[in-house]
Amino acid sequence: MKAWLRIWAEKELTDVEKHLLIIGDAKGDCASCRELGLDYKTVKQCPHCQTNFTYVTCRRFETHPLERFQIVKRLSEARNDLVWIDYDDYKKLTGRQKARDFFSG
Repeated sequence: MKAWLRIWAEKELTDVEKHLLIIGDAKGDCASCRELGLDYKTVKQCPHCQTNFTYVTCRRFETHPLERFQIVKRLSEARNDLVWIDYDDYKKLTGRQKARDFFSG
């Protein structure tokens, strides 16, 4: 039986952020340059900064946490080439990094 499981892996945060496609309700955004309105079902590379997408996350994880597995299952049918990242983890870690950068500089 196949099932969706969350698996922890150690990754470089800057690498994830540079190659991350963030899915909203209807379109996606490039996490690297903030380009908006990307068709997450087909876009492989950001048309603005030319970043290749390796990772994907979804803002709906935050507002619909009980539906996260259904969201991943449904969207993975369109984009099984991307590695899923938990949106809450991503936001917490990038927020921490921004705070460290702010107070150390």
